[in-house]
Amino acid sequence: MNEIKSLIAKVWGKEKADFGVGRHEIDEVLVVRVRGSVEKHTDQLVSPTVSIPLVSTLALFWSKAGLNRDEALSLLREAITEAMDDKVNEDAAIQKRIDDVQEAISAVRSELIDQLPKMKRAGRLVTKDLDIAVKSVGFAEEVAA
Repeated sequence: MNEIKSLIAKVWGKEKADFGVGRHEIDEVLVVRVRGSVEKHTDQLVSPTVSIPLVSTLALFWSKAGLNRDEALSLLREAITEAMDDKVNEDAAIQKRIDDVQEAISAVRSELIDQLPKMKRAGRLVTKDLDIAVKSVGFAEEVAA
């Protein structure tokens, strides 16, 4: 039963609930039909990118680069403001800096992250052949009567 609940959540997980503001009481009986196939892939060993603590890494980077807190915040604030202003008009100078950052990211991936011990990631669950239909049977009071 838990597998079916997780499949429903996976298939409909990105759908938005269309409620207005306020509290909504719900007491409805549904029939759910799940039909099709699910394919579970094998687990994989991957580079631990999601395990790298971004805030701690940035704090240590600033410290090792010789920046104090106020300098680092000032530079970061300036960079954020500039990036937001220039996002509309990315001229050649900004594009060159973006290219430099992309090169640095590639270097970090190939020279640092790829060298870290691999972590186990659960295999993908493919639900593209799955069809889930839901039909309302009525309100719980009506069904019980």
